[in-house]
Amino acid sequence: MPQSPRRSLLFVPGAEPRRIEKSMDAGADMIIFDLEDSVSPEKKDMARKLVIEALHQNFGQTELAVRINAAGTPFHEEDIALMVQAGCKTLMIPKSHSIESLEKISQLISHFEQNEATTRFLALIETPLGVLNVSQLCMSSKRIDVLCFGHADFCMEMGLTHMDASSGVVFHARCQIALTAKAYQKTAIDNVCLAVKDESAFRKDVEIGMNLGYEGKLCIHPSQVKIANEVFTPTAEQIEYAQQVLAGWQDAQAHGAGVFSLNNKMIDAPVVAAQERILDRAKQSGLL
Repeated sequence: MPQSPRRSLLFVPGAEPRRIEKSMDAGADMIIFDLEDSVSPEKKDMARKLVIEALHQNFGQTELAVRINAAGTPFHEEDIALMVQAGCKTLMIPKSHSIESLEKISQLISHFEQNEATTRFLALIETPLGVLNVSQLCMSSKRIDVLCFGHADFCMEMGLTHMDASSGVVFHARCQIALTAKAYQKTAIDNVCLAVKDESAFRKDVEIGMNLGYEGKLCIHPSQVKIANEVFTPTAEQIEYAQQVLAGWQDAQAHGAGVFSLNNKMIDAPVVAAQERILDRAKQSGLL
């Protein structure tokens, strides 16, 4: 697991200096400065300059990343050159769907890196082809640390008239990405929720993602950050139970037993491993 939590990843438009400044106090585990969808073509150059300035500011413990423009656009290669030279260590790669595309991006990055392969990828899976190829992407690119699901573009390419990520083929894709992330030991980050002013809907969507195995949530408004952090942070009751399980397991092991009973439930190695992850998340969140 990463040393710091990735419960909330907040998109911040790169061309809006006030929102960049306000993001310092948003409480997000990661800020993703956006050069893509939220920036109009005529503002791309300005956005790059503002983002480069932001990358050199003090955001405390918050991780910083940049979403570049997709391969095939006229802004793609210059985004990579400028961001890597500015010292950005984490790039979100939109439309991650082919091995060849990621290899070309990796080769281009290599020209500007001071140290070999230090730039890491947040692979944004947002096309049907990306969902089908996600396992191959994980096997082929050593730079991928995180798999993110972009359900809005996925719905558009599927020709859907809704953007409900809790049902149908969208939910299937959401599950597939979480499964693949776990299989290849990547961090799984859940899709955005477009209900910006509906906190209960956002909380429900975060909980659905957590129950699928996602470890964090893409956020498009600062108000969503607090909820994502709360849902993905273990409660005091969960921490206490996990500690009881670990203590019981240590005692069982000392007596040569492979299982034991706690609160009338059988506890074995897989249960213990799950509780260890809860304690790991608690440590990451600064609770232990």
